[in-house]
Amino acid sequence: MLYKKTKLFAFGLLLLCSGMIPPAQAEVIDGIAAIVNGQVITCFELKQDTDKLRQQLTASSAQQTLAPKQLKARALNEKINTLLQRQQAQKLEISVSSAELNKALADIEKRNNIPAGQLIDVLKSQGIDVDNYKQAFKDRLLSGKLANIAVRSRLQVSEEAMREYYRKYIANSGPQREIEVAQIFLSLPLDPTPEEVKKAYRKMKAWRKQALQGESFARLAKLYSQAPDAAQGGRMGWMQPGSLQPRFSPIFSLKIGGISEPIRSPAGLHLFTVMQERWEKPNKHAEAYDEVHARHILLKISNEMSDADKQEVRKRAEQIAAAMQDASDKEFATRAKEISQGPSAAKGGDLGWFKRGAMLPEFEKATFALDAGQTSGVVQTRFGLHIIRVVEKRHIDPDSFQAHRDEIQNILLNIKMQEQLPRWLAAITAKAEIEYRNCP
Repeated sequence: MLYKKTKLFAFGLLLLCSGMIPPAQAEVIDGIAAIVNGQVITCFELKQDTDKLRQQLTASSAQQTLAPKQLKARALNEKINTLLQRQQAQKLEISVSSAELNKALADIEKRNNIPAGQLIDVLKSQGIDVDNYKQAFKDRLLSGKLANIAVRSRLQVSEEAMREYYRKYIANSGPQREIEVAQIFLSLPLDPTPEEVKKAYRKMKAWRKQALQGESFARLAKLYSQAPDAAQGGRMGWMQPGSLQPRFSPIFSLKIGGISEPIRSPAGLHLFTVMQERWEKPNKHAEAYDEVHARHILLKISNEMSDADKQEVRKRAEQIAAAMQDASDKEFATRAKEISQGPSAAKGGDLGWFKRGAMLPEFEKATFALDAGQTSGVVQTRFGLHIIRVVEKRHIDPDSFQAHRDEIQNILLNIKMQEQLPRWLAAITAKAEIEYRNCP
């Protein structure tokens, strides 16, 4: 038995939810392929995934004979990564509910013009095992939630960066070339040696040469790429100028079918190809909306309180609301610091700017009904009793930076995710205790 604590690199969030294996037969555990942090991957499971990967790659290209050992290693790496992410999700108490899964499946029906409730019949008609499909899709949703919580939630973009993006790519009215991009990614250790870097470049150049000679880029990505999008043939989606790190800007000069030279990032090496192009005008016209800047004083009420205690809290809240009607904003903020029981108390009850849909309906209704400088009476929500003061109100023009702010923030966060997600996946794999066994 060979034991190895490995630095196996991450090969993707999960396998595609298409091309699933045939209906599962009675499982015979004829051996163990690997043990990952105490959890077993059987040889039977590995054979299923290897067969599925072979079918996917054969469908992509039949130009080369597929090496069984290579396919088996790739399938095992993907199986290990899916299991590692399930384990991480369990540690963070992240899960996908039945309601979330059903909603996502309903979205698939809608996007593919499948009548509501007919997806299962479509899968069966194509010989796809429904239970396997649902589990793979559930893994995909779980991986997305895990990435958002473990990686994306820790990332930040500056106000300056968002305004610069707006000036360069949205305020400009001219049409822009957008490209659909695919990549092959090869991870590097956090502190690679010169020899490790040279070896990685040799691999990348060899794969680039194969692609230039006519081999399917999608097939190469599925077989070699270590990015989360590997299972989709490396497809990253449509990219517009400014949606990638500056180091990747040369790919926007590629023609359709063009393949870049290897480009190094802090995470590793990237090889890109342009699949399609289109010319689009910037999305200059977002929706106009109103915002309020508000403060509040919160007095909590719990179900454990007696009716008499609840009445006492309400009486106090009404007294505070009456006293604050003619108070200045400074006086209201001082009072909030003294008595509010909400998390914003230290900031004088300041909730900042928000638009409709950001707060509880009863709180929002009362807030937007006030004019700037006005203070509400007592407003009850599930958090307790609120006295609300509107500091300012404003109307957001659809062409303004503010109207596009959330959209821009998402774009810039996605740029950061492009580098941070593969590094995070590599890190959790490097820390794992992985024991490899031999299958018959």
